[in-house]
Amino acid sequence: MTYTPPERNFENVQHADIRKAIDKKFNDIHDELTDCYYNKKEFKSGSTNYGILDKATYDKLHGLIFHQQAVAFHTVNLMRPVDKRIDEDKYRYEKDENGNIITDKFKDAQEIIKKLKNKGLKLKI
Repeated sequence: MTYTPPERNFENVQHADIRKAIDKKFNDIHDELTDCYYNKKEFKSGSTNYGILDKATYDKLHGLIFHQQAVAFHTVNLMRPVDKRIDEDKYRYEKDENGNIITDKFKDAQEIIKKLKNKGLKLKI
């Protein structure tokens, strides 16, 4: 099976200025991971060779990409001048109908990254 990466739109996406700055490296590793999985090729990231991926490992690494991307997005946002920052309420928190925070997506992503790293799963992005 040949994997063809999708054409990606960076013009009409929410928070395009930050996404343009960070997404390419995450898309590149996503495409490499997906190609390796579907074409049964060894997947390597940094000094780690995962070999031929099984479905469970592929799924964990695939999710890890998006968690690392969320952390990178938040980090880049906080490095911007205060007047240029995106309000964290627009991307970081999930709130209930009363406006109470029920999930902090940034902290959740950090925790998942830590758990996966403890299981030997990491990606050099």
